[in-house]
Amino acid sequence: MEKGEGAAPQTTQKKQKTRDPFFDNAKFVLITLVVIGHAYTNLRHDNEIVKTAYLLIYSFHMPLFILISGYFTKNYNKPGYMQKTIATLLVPYFIFEVIYSVFRHYLYQTENLNLTILIPYWSMWFLLSLFLWRMLLPYFLQFKRPLLLCFLVAVLAGYVEGVDQFLSLQRTLGFFPFFLLGFYLQKRHFDVLLNWFTPRRRLLSVGGIALVFLLLYYLEPLFPTREWMLYGKPYAEFGHPEWYAGIFRIGAMGLALMMSVFVLSLIPRRKTFFTELGSRSMYVYLLHGFFIHPFRVLVPEDAAGPVLYILVTLAAIALTLFLSSRFVQKVTQPLVQPKIRWIFRKNRYDQAMSS
Repeated sequence: MEKGEGAAPQTTQKKQKTRDPFFDNAKFVLITLVVIGHAYTNLRHDNEIVKTAYLLIYSFHMPLFILISGYFTKNYNKPGYMQKTIATLLVPYFIFEVIYSVFRHYLYQTENLNLTILIPYWSMWFLLSLFLWRMLLPYFLQFKRPLLLCFLVAVLAGYVEGVDQFLSLQRTLGFFPFFLLGFYLQKRHFDVLLNWFTPRRRLLSVGGIALVFLLLYYLEPLFPTREWMLYGKPYAEFGHPEWYAGIFRIGAMGLALMMSVFVLSLIPRRKTFFTELGSRSMYVYLLHGFFIHPFRVLVPEDAAGPVLYILVTLAAIALTLFLSSRFVQKVTQPLVQPKIRWIFRKNRYDQAMSS
């Protein structure tokens, strides 16, 4: 989610002529699913179909975002890498952590203003984790088999009770394999995948997604899957202290990769009406909480009905379209893309942001 690199929610249209519309299309679809998933949070308890749709979204949307983020992190050894990472991730993280702390204090009428910089609030974990992945990347690449090591760390981290939401460590370690896998992927890998999926073969993806939906629909009452898809807690914290619990995380990873292939095969490769909007997905990611949280307060938890579900879905799509507009970008750019030349040495900021 960083400026100028097609990472998951993204902020700029720099080098517009060289951008691949496929990835901007993918980011728009994924950020729309993020908003829909968060809008469904209050509704998923009352309807099995909505609950399953929620689980289906969470089975892949963040892993795929993270994979795309890793794919666009090829410049880790170039001058200005650290400065750019700080400017586009860490600074917005601090800004919105403070803003959201004040916002939730007044919205939920909490007794104290609880500023939790070291424990990311709600969706802010992604910015902190993405910052940490970018910092860890050069070090992991020093190992002989970094992807295997990263995978083992991700599975083993779930057994460590102290590794939780502090600094988003559980998610940082759990999702890291997707980031590193994306880093190793090249354009030709996506071309091979997309070329194989002819229009007729895309029906396989539609069928695969439908099959996963049915699997989750019938499996969830017997074996709750939500926590496995969130990667946010040690296994024991959600009732799985078993020695073999890591196998379920491996299964969640496999499901995420399979669903990612299905979804990517259905993404348009050409420019569409939402291609440009996908390049501003960072704005949607950072700002949609100011609408979702009041919605959760206003809509009763026992609210239900097919009309409500349809309206919420349409409203989430409309919100995504609005927040990814040029108007919102212009108004909120000082917060989402703050100019912080004064933090770095002379010319370092401009060098970093142009890399």
